[in-house]
Amino acid sequence: MVNSVAVHIRFRQAREQLGLSVDEVAARSGLSAPEVWDIEACEDELACCYSPSEVQGLCRVLGIRPVELFGGEVDQPAVSADELVQCIHTECRSRGITLEQFEDAVGWYLSKCMQPSERLLEGLSIDGLQWLCRELHIDWRRVLLSL
Repeated sequence: MVNSVAVHIRFRQAREQLGLSVDEVAARSGLSAPEVWDIEACEDELACCYSPSEVQGLCRVLGIRPVELFGGEVDQPAVSADELVQCIHTECRSRGITLEQFEDAVGWYLSKCMQPSERLLEGLSIDGLQWLCRELHIDWRRVLLSL
């Protein structure tokens, strides 16, 4: 069952549980205080504006794992960046389409951030990861498990 607490609330709760101020999280994460305020004030800020790698860095500051921040239980194994890139190539072959055609289906440019595979988790936002994983029929939180 997916946790019903919104991600921006869980972010704030994790910060407060550590006794950190917004300014302290900003200083430790390399963000500005207004950016941290935006994360806590806007429900979709993390998903639309931050990559999985950036979320991983924020979660290190908060002492939680990215999958905990986004909530819900994941009962399947983690999917690494390498596995994700392999899945993209496999999906293209199985559909008989080019990477560019797959990018059109996903709605995100992937080719520029697939080499090395870790760049995929830097080049996409969480929203982009969700769109990609939807096309690949993978629970996107499995990727968060690998972080």
